[in-house]
Amino acid sequence: MSLYSHVLVLIQGKTDGLVLIQHAARLAGVLPVQITLVHISEDYREMNYVSDARMDDNVSADLIQAKALFSELVRSVNVPVKTRELVTLNRFEDVEKCISSLGVDLVMAGHRNRWLGQISSDSMEYVNHLNVDVLIKHIDGKK
Repeated sequence: MSLYSHVLVLIQGKTDGLVLIQHAARLAGVLPVQITLVHISEDYREMNYVSDARMDDNVSADLIQAKALFSELVRSVNVPVKTRELVTLNRFEDVEKCISSLGVDLVMAGHRNRWLGQISSDSMEYVNHLNVDVLIKHIDGKK
């Protein structure tokens, strides 16, 4: 088994974020790893071909919500955690750039068992696209 030095935790919301950050914190209790928590928001501005200030408002609202979520999740563990918000339509390319720039060697993501989840899961796409180890953690959808 490789010893990991930097874990990138990809979250969508509070439900998966709590499970994943606590799992990463347990890993940090065993290994000297850095943890970076990442939330990916869609860049609505790129989808709009006409200049529209409302798109900027949507992106700003997503960033504000993500920062509030980061604060809550970081307070839930007793290890140092860095945060990063990615605003993009090129999810995999930008996650790869983030991995490269930070020196990440393990990516953690959540997966819920749901109808069509096998073919529509971003987590499974990370396994297929990234060149680092990917840990997929089951997220119980009942909570």
